[in-house]
Amino acid sequence: MKIQEFAKHLAELLDFCSFYYTIQLIRCAFISFLVLAFVFLLRNTVLKNKIFFKGALWSLFLPVLFAGKMKFFYESMAGSFLFSGWTGFLSEHRWLNWLYLYGIALYALWLIRKKRKLLALIKGMKKQQIDGKTVYVTELPVTPFAIGIFRPKIIVPQKILEQFGKEELHIILLHEKEHIRSGHLVFYLLWDIVRVLLWINPLLTICTNIFREDIEEICDWITIQKSGAGAFEYGQLLLKTMRLLQTECKDFNMYATFAGDKEYRRIRQRVRKIAGYIPYKQIAADGVFAATFFLILVILTGLRLISYGAYNENDSMLVYGFDGNGVTFLDTGNSAALHQMISYDDSYVYVDREAFEAYLREHGAEKDVYIVFGGFYKLPGIGGYGYSCYYEVDAGEQTTKIPYDNRDSDWWVSLMKRL
Repeated sequence: MKIQEFAKHLAELLDFCSFYYTIQLIRCAFISFLVLAFVFLLRNTVLKNKIFFKGALWSLFLPVLFAGKMKFFYESMAGSFLFSGWTGFLSEHRWLNWLYLYGIALYALWLIRKKRKLLALIKGMKKQQIDGKTVYVTELPVTPFAIGIFRPKIIVPQKILEQFGKEELHIILLHEKEHIRSGHLVFYLLWDIVRVLLWINPLLTICTNIFREDIEEICDWITIQKSGAGAFEYGQLLLKTMRLLQTECKDFNMYATFAGDKEYRRIRQRVRKIAGYIPYKQIAADGVFAATFFLILVILTGLRLISYGAYNENDSMLVYGFDGNGVTFLDTGNSAALHQMISYDDSYVYVDREAFEAYLREHGAEKDVYIVFGGFYKLPGIGGYGYSCYYEVDAGEQTTKIPYDNRDSDWWVSLMKRL
């Protein structure tokens, strides 16, 4: 293959991908507004005091990322009315697709840069064994936290290590260990992926703190139950942490953004929620997690059933005439009738000459024609590849056998199918 041809197909493929994925993500972003309203309705009403169910609600955003290919957008009156305009607009203004993808890239790079700066800061911290766990000690007045997916690390301020007792440190570390054990760090990553891909919905970013507060509330309850400390003692520990860091923050004004008034307000709010702690059965909490996992699988399976596949076989067939200057006739409405006269395999097209030429005379087609058939499409009217062959009138044979170029093995066709 010539370099020019390769570059041409690559450019066409990239342009198609920008449109194909952008239109799906924009649809998902619109759906995320509805899901967000549903989540807030439930978490502020019937599930207000059901902390495990309230935290599980946020998992509903994961299936949203897979909702962009639903048949609803094409086969329903409401879907066509609401979204067909967007499809046409983005098809005509391809630069907007690239703009959306650039927005994703910039947002992702900004988050990655923040994480890398924090990890670089952690790398310079000293390590210390506390309660059988290696922790990273910082001089900064920050609340203890955990970070990392594959090699999670727990960071604790030096002042807390100096002024807190063994039992208090045990509870603090237990809290961070539970974040790691319960997969909360993975949930934070998944949330970042959702809000980056659907950045056109700014409410997802605005609600990040609320999402984290719900996860923190779950972790607080787990820690209280496992530590054996009462809600009162646990709340006192958080208030003690707040007072200590508030004092330290005055000596570290340059790091005020790490532990400012907003963080203290969040801690006070956490203390109020901790006051409502009620002992729970572990099997019930595990049941909520299992039910949530099963529900997400059901939703994803349902979405797959009501959505178009990665590619969809195209069994339509059409015929058009061309006289060298323009199209002389075009018939797209007789696919079923054409299938009775024309068949094909992987290499040849077979035409019932007598029936097909009677059809051509009926449509006033006097010149030679082209038959377009088969192939696949990604979404209706979006992407895909079809086959065609030239039919010569009065070819002679009763069943005309016409070879055609099957491009299924071409790299760009195979790649388009799998995207």
